[in-house]
Amino acid sequence: MGKGKTMRTAPQPAPQTSPGAPGGLNLPMRHPGPRAEPRVLAVPTGLTPIDIAFDGTEDLETAIAAAFDAAGLTSGFIEIEGLVCTQLQYVIPAKFEFSDRMAWYSAPRPTRGDTTIRSAYVSVGRDKGAGFTHCHGIWDLSDGHCAVGHLLAPATRPKAGQRIRAYGFLSAVFERCHDPETNFDLFAAMPRHAPHSVPCDGPPDAIVATLRPDQDVATTCAALCRRHGIESARIIGLGSLNGARFEGAMTMQDSASEFLVSAGQATPDAADLSVVVVDSAANVFDGRLAPGQGRVSITSEIVLLRDA
Repeated sequence: MGKGKTMRTAPQPAPQTSPGAPGGLNLPMRHPGPRAEPRVLAVPTGLTPIDIAFDGTEDLETAIAAAFDAAGLTSGFIEIEGLVCTQLQYVIPAKFEFSDRMAWYSAPRPTRGDTTIRSAYVSVGRDKGAGFTHCHGIWDLSDGHCAVGHLLAPATRPKAGQRIRAYGFLSAVFERCHDPETNFDLFAAMPRHAPHSVPCDGPPDAIVATLRPDQDVATTCAALCRRHGIESARIIGLGSLNGARFEGAMTMQDSASEFLVSAGQATPDAADLSVVVVDSAANVFDGRLAPGQGRVSITSEIVLLRDA
């Protein structure tokens, strides 16, 4: 695909809905472990900005963790646009050949020359007390092409002299824990228990949420707005999808896929969600999801940003 062009595969006929998957494209996921409850974890929180500067000597994850530590915060999110990196590595989803999990990752894919992160979302959290990041994005390669995938932040080095803005959660945290259902270590949205955590009074700045398999992302976002008294919110985040049907004729059949929210808006009544998805064959799909057609494969991390 050419640099700057819309990333879209050729339209495909929409298959009939599978039996046992009401409204969904594929059958529900059958993960190796016991079904966990609740299916959605959600925490309201206030937000505070954090500026991150790059000097060219640190990898992306180290620089992010240092900035959050300096601010006295443990978790938050970043939306990256136009960040030039002298070194960048990423992976895409892959089928897994054993029975103890449903998917895995490809071998790392290092890029050559300067690579620009065109658009990316980063969940910032903790793993066993240390800073940890989870990032999906789109990068423009030095050869003029672009790629979509899961960023390996410890192997990615931003060029010196750039700055990005993060937002820290005042009363929520993404905590990485082992998930027996999927047999992955995953972020879970949890309340932040700290001396300086700030409880929300009235409608929160944001809702931090993690979704388990087979939860429809857009439907969940509307339900969270209803639950927390939010009239309108912007949706940001990432995750994996168990197939997807887009408005029009395009479908993405793969259950081993990863997505980035490209645009999203939620109200208590409904949510519109557009995503960029890469499947295990490196096919890229870009478009607006049809209602009820974006169900989680393994996990999704979503932040609802309340409109002023």
